Amino acid sequence: MEKSRVGISVGLLAAGVYFLAMVNTTALIIAAGYVLLFESNEWLKKSALKAVVVAIAFALVAMIVPLGSSILGVFGGIGALFGGSGYLAWPLGLSSILTGVISVAQIIVLGTLGLRALRQNELKLSKIDELIERHAA
Repeated sequence: MEKSRVGISVGLLAAGVYFLAMVNTTALIIAAGYVLLFESNEWLKKSALKAVVVAIAFALVAMIVPLGSSILGVFGGIGALFGGSGYLAWPLGLSSILTGVISVAQIIVLGTLGLRALRQNELKLSKIDELIERHAA
């Protein structure tokens, strides 16, 4: 089993990066930055980059829910100009439900990636893997 420069296996270090992505973005950036700058194992570097890309992808998806609320607010304001109530919102608390679903999906995906990284296996995420292959050295 190959060791990293900090003395732990590359699988454990990759798993740590994935698990940090679930907990704290700043810690993820520091850990992934360390791996990308100082480690030589290519699989480990791709894993760190994958953790960052997955975290960014979920952050972008999570931005859709408040964007939808803002769009509904604009339509409500336009409706108020024409005598409507001026209030539109997600029905049945859908905003909270969507936010929760996105959060749970993020934990499941990053947790699965982290657990597989312990055995130095990968979970194929086709679009993200293609993006990393295309842009990573």
